[in-house]
Amino acid sequence: MKIVRSSDVVIEFVLDLIIKGEIKPGDKLPSTENLARKIGTSVISAREAVQNLASVGLVEISHGRGIFMTEGAPVFEELLEARKIIESHNAMRAARNIDPDGLKNIEALLAEMQGDINKGDIDSFSEMDYQFHLAIGKAAGNRILLKVLENIEGLLRYQQSTINSLPGILQSSSVRHREILDAIQRGDSDLAARFMTQHITEVIESWKKHVGRLQERKGKERSGRVKNPIQGRLR
Repeated sequence: MKIVRSSDVVIEFVLDLIIKGEIKPGDKLPSTENLARKIGTSVISAREAVQNLASVGLVEISHGRGIFMTEGAPVFEELLEARKIIESHNAMRAARNIDPDGLKNIEALLAEMQGDINKGDIDSFSEMDYQFHLAIGKAAGNRILLKVLENIEGLLRYQQSTINSLPGILQSSSVRHREILDAIQRGDSDLAARFMTQHITEVIESWKKHVGRLQERKGKERSGRVKNPIQGRLR
């Protein structure tokens, strides 16, 4: 069973606010005390979460003023673009460096993911998805890049659980994961990198379409709540 840290719960809460458009670039976030109170966690956990978000540039802590969301592209798109660069390189190096134990581990993860698809267990699939990408990072053998992935664990877990709930993603990801592993098994570093790039590019496109549909729906809901000024005067 996955143990969820309190700081990860706070990160998910803040990311939810960002994804729903309730916090925009430049906006001030609730204080760590208010975050802790809203979520029901400790102030220490809230501070840890904010520090983690600040360390990857999503928020800025201004002493005496508060916590502010930084300017930039939508957070998921930036994270996916960063992952495409890092993980394509990891897949390439893993094809050159992976050992039999590493291959066996990834095979087991893929088998679990297929079982999760059959059961419709998105939460378990997302956990194995995170472990799959992390295992490739470990096999790549670059300690700095692996540390980058570990340092943004909360973001990655949130992102994968959100994206994996989109229609058709589990099946397409499963195909891409198999292609990536097959290339790594064959020691084809160029193909492994290409499949990883293709995998994350497809995820980016699916996410953009999802956001576009959400924004369209939100726009319709907003316009539906606006009263016709002429009707208002006639009443």
